[in-house]
Amino acid sequence: MSPIRNGSGCRSRVAALRLWIVFLVALLAILTLPAGCRSSRVGVEEEGGGESATSPEQSQPLSPEPAAPDYVTGPVTGLRQVKTLLVEAGPKSVELMPGGDRIFVNDLYAHKNFIFDADTYEVLKRVPLPDEPVEAGFSPDGRYAWVSLYNSSKVVLVDTEAGAVVGEVPTGSIPKEIAVSPDGKWVYVANWQSNTVTVVDAAARTRVKDISMYGTPRGMLFSPDGTKAYVCVMGGNTLAEVDVAGGHTVARQIPCGENPRHAVLSPDGGTIYVSNNIPGTITYVDRAAGAPIATVKVGNKARTIAITPDGAYLFVCNYDDNTVGCVDIAARKQLFTIPASKPIGMTVDARGERLFVSNYAPPQVTVYEIVRP
Repeated sequence: MSPIRNGSGCRSRVAALRLWIVFLVALLAILTLPAGCRSSRVGVEEEGGGESATSPEQSQPLSPEPAAPDYVTGPVTGLRQVKTLLVEAGPKSVELMPGGDRIFVNDLYAHKNFIFDADTYEVLKRVPLPDEPVEAGFSPDGRYAWVSLYNSSKVVLVDTEAGAVVGEVPTGSIPKEIAVSPDGKWVYVANWQSNTVTVVDAAARTRVKDISMYGTPRGMLFSPDGTKAYVCVMGGNTLAEVDVAGGHTVARQIPCGENPRHAVLSPDGGTIYVSNNIPGTITYVDRAAGAPIATVKVGNKARTIAITPDGAYLFVCNYDDNTVGCVDIAARKQLFTIPASKPIGMTVDARGERLFVSNYAPPQVTVYEIVRP
């Protein structure tokens, strides 16, 4: 009898061992399943807004990384010539077009506009004009350019894609600087001899009114919201603030340096920088206060100025000195100058990496790399 009992007990122990092995294998299989597959109930609760399987730390939204600026920053230490763009007779002004991919040149004595690719420097368009082009302003999308014609008392509308004049609007005598409102609705034209600013309705292509400036108007710009415009009154030594929304009327005269010629706006819209032709200075104007806050000495006959996208530096055409200067805005001083040849117009590219300068003698546009450490 006992042998039979011993055999039966052995078989029982083997069977039990087999059951334990099966149990352990099943448990191991469950534990190695992905978390989302272990229980359908957990998934249902999460979808229904119930208790989440994630920890509170995991459920918190991550703060997005601040977007990197789409322009370069850092100290400017010099200018290095990298290219010369040839035109024909006398490039009066050079402008970076909206979008930043094209450069627009008014060749005064050749009676032409040149449009260059800003990266390859290829000539994209040569636009013949009926008279001497002085300055240009652009529709917000860059499709159209308003160009002042020196002797014709009018501005023409250039289709920059077709490379042709498609319209014109009469102005005062000797039109020069042009400014277009941020929404593209208004075009302001400074009439050098008439001492007026012509207001043009861009959509209707009609002359709305002339604003008396009580002196020779030159440089102009609009506030970021387009409700104000600012006009350099060279004969009056002031910056005229125009109430655009209030019927294009002069609201106040802001004192600045003698013979103010050109103006640019800080990226935050708070400060206007004005070049003063006769004393060779740049005046900083607090736009909200309507008052000058600083003056920086640059070179003789300070003409066109340009600002870097980060708002840290100004470049200036020192016409009589035949130099281009660089001003540290925060330090309020001209850091350095480089030789140029009758520099008259300038613009900085969209990333703040290059400076384009139009020169009268010889007639060319010089491209400089803005050197940073």
